Amino acid sequence: MLRLMKYEALKKAKLIVIALVMFGLIELAILFTIYKGGIALVFTVILIFLLGFGGLIFLLIDSINMYSSDLYKKPGYMLFLTPTNSYQIIGSKLLISMLEATIGLAMYIGFMALNYNIVYNKYLNDPGSNARMIMDFFESFSALPSPGEIVLGIVSFVIGWFAFILTIYLAITIRKTLLSNVKLGGFFSFIFFLILQTIITYVQYKIVGNVDNGITVGKNMTMNYTTTSLIYSSVVSVIMYVSSSTLLSKGVDL
Repeated sequence: MLRLMKYEALKKAKLIVIALVMFGLIELAILFTIYKGGIALVFTVILIFLLGFGGLIFLLIDSINMYSSDLYKKPGYMLFLTPTNSYQIIGSKLLISMLEATIGLAMYIGFMALNYNIVYNKYLNDPGSNARMIMDFFESFSALPSPGEIVLGIVSFVIGWFAFILTIYLAITIRKTLLSNVKLGGFFSFIFFLILQTIITYVQYKIVGNVDNGITVGKNMTMNYTTTSLIYSSVVSVIMYVSSSTLLSKGVDL
C-alpha cells in the first residue's frame, strides 16, 4: 500500500507544485487587496471564494483523473496487469486524495485565519462601508462552534466528499467492466452515476430530516445533523469502495 501511495505521489509531484504556486499567488493577491483598502476590499471576498472553489474543483478533477488515467492510459493500466490487490489500488488513490484534501483544507483555514487577523487589526476602527463589509464577512466565520465541533464538521465533510468520489469511481469501474463492450458505455455509466448520486442524496436528506425532526434549531440540531451525515457518508463510502474493488478484481477491459 505504501509503495502504491509513493507511486501516486511521484506521478503528480509537478501538478502539486503548480497548485501550491497558484494557491500562493491568489493568497498574495488577497493580501494586496486587504492592504490596498477601499474598493479593492470587494475583490478580497471574490478571491477568497475563488481560492476555496478553485481548490475544490482541483481536488475533484485530480481525484477522478488519478483513477481514470490508470484505466485509460497505457503507463497507468500496466498497474492493473500486476498481481496487486484491487482494494489496495483504489485504497492507495483514496488515501493520497485524502492527504491532499486534508492538507489543502488545513492551508485554507490557516490562511483565512491569517487574513482575518490582518483585517481585524487594520480595519477594526474603520467606519468605511467596504471595510465594514469585509469585517462582517470574516466575523461570520469567527462565530464558529467549539474546536471539537469544527473537527467533527471537517471530518463529516471529508467523508462525504470521498463518498462522492467513490461513487464516481464505481461509475468508471462499471464503464470498464460491465459496460466495456457496450456501445455508448460511457454515456450509460454517466447516467448511472447521476441516478445513483440522486438516490444517495435523497436518502441522506430523508434520514437526516427524520433524525432532526423535533429538535430545536440551534447547536443540538447542527451537531445531530453533522453526526448523522458522517455516519451515513461512512456507510456509503464503504459500499462504494467494496463495490468498485470487487468489480475491478473480476477483471477490467484494458
